[in-house]
This record gives sequence, C-alpha cells and structure tokens, in this order.
Amino acid sequence: MNGWTTRGFAAAEAAALCGLHRGQLDLLIHRAKAVAVLFCEKRGSRRWFSLRDIAVLRIAYDLERAGRTWLTAIGAAFDNLEHPPDSDSLLIAPAVQKRGCGRPRIIADRDVPRLNFERSEIIVPIGRIVSSILKEAEVVAVH
Repeated sequence: MNGWTTRGFAAAEAAALCGLHRGQLDLLIHRAKAVAVLFCEKRGSRRWFSLRDIAVLRIAYDLERAGRTWLTAIGAAFDNLEHPPDSDSLLIAPAVQKRGCGRPRIIADRDVPRLNFERSEIIVPIGRIVSSILKEAEVVAVH
C-alpha cells in the first residue's frame, strides 16, 4: 500500500507533524466531524492519519488563517493533494470567493512571474510544507 495514503499515524504524531498542539487538532476534527473521513479514520476509540491526511490538515489550517472557512479549506486542500506535490509547488487560491472565481490550483514556483494577478490571491507554499512533513515523518516513524 502507498505510504502517502496509509493511515498509520496516531493523533499525537499527526499533531506534531502538522505543527499543531494535540488540543488544536482535536478541535479542528470536532469542527469538521461530518467530513472527517477526508482526513482521518477512526478505529475503535482512536483516530489514525496518513501523510496525505496530515498534509490536508496543515494546508487547510493555513487556508483558514488566510480567510477561508474551515470546510472550504479542507475541500481545497483535499482536492489538491491526491499525490505529493513537487517541492517548488505553490497553491494559488482567490482571496475572495465568488461565483466564477475558479478553484485553487497548483503551479510551480518558476511560473509565478508569468502570472497576471488581477485580484488578491492566497499563495500557500504547498510543496515546501508537504516536503517538510515527509521529512519529519521519517524521524517520527523511526521512534
């Protein structure tokens, strides 16, 4: 099975990899119980996370801090993390959501100068964040 989608990290490990406190992670999960299947699995009384789930939570947290609602942030992160992005990838999302504004998209860092920004955009360094999660996961998996 693919290491990107294998749910083998406990909640405490996932919180550490997300850069969140365990209480913050519990609160975020509680706020999105209806869509929790997108970013965790419950076995018995414990929740388990994959590297993809951890990345979805971290990117969604950044998008929420930039002004998105928690549910739209989770959706945008989930949609763009089917596979691990390249380390120079950026997630570009319209700052103001309105009809016809388009969905968030991933571009390479080298393509930014060629973009013509006509409105405010949220830019999240998705590749760098995922790379750091993958690197830290190797250390967590050893312990």
